[in-house]
Amino acid sequence: MKRSLVLITLLLILTYIPLSSQISENHIGIRGGLTSGIYYQNLVREGTAEISFFAMLSVNPNSVRATFMKIVYETNLSEVSDNLVFTWGYGGHIGFAVTDYAYFMGEKYQFAHEKFRPLAGIDGWAGLEYRFTSAPLAVGVNVKPYLEIMTPGFFTLQPGDIGISFAYRF
Repeated sequence: MKRSLVLITLLLILTYIPLSSQISENHIGIRGGLTSGIYYQNLVREGTAEISFFAMLSVNPNSVRATFMKIVYETNLSEVSDNLVFTWGYGGHIGFAVTDYAYFMGEKYQFAHEKFRPLAGIDGWAGLEYRFTSAPLAVGVNVKPYLEIMTPGFFTLQPGDIGISFAYRF
């Protein structure tokens, strides 16, 4: 069941086709960090900015998260390099964890048995991305702070989820 859910989610992310007449670019990549995973991103040019739909699937030994965000590629840092772009965005995530403990306010709470614990949260995004002109690759450094609520009644605030991403552009 768990594997089927992961495969179905992955197929939905990878087969997303933009229904737009505008010129778009796609990225598929990996992000390493506290919440690491594989992601798909569709960028559409709107005026002087690029707007992207970002979907990431994070699978850990005891949890699965699906993150969906809107990321804006607005400022080209041409003083440093024409290929370096500042990004910012927002979104949310949903998922579940199966654990026999929880941390709350620095304290560890132990459960008698492992519990299925649904979770949801809101996410932010800020980062720098470098796009290579000689190859269809992009490398980024980003921070993705989030606030997460997990049943039964615990929440997590993570202000510094710093990550590195590598993407193939097509």
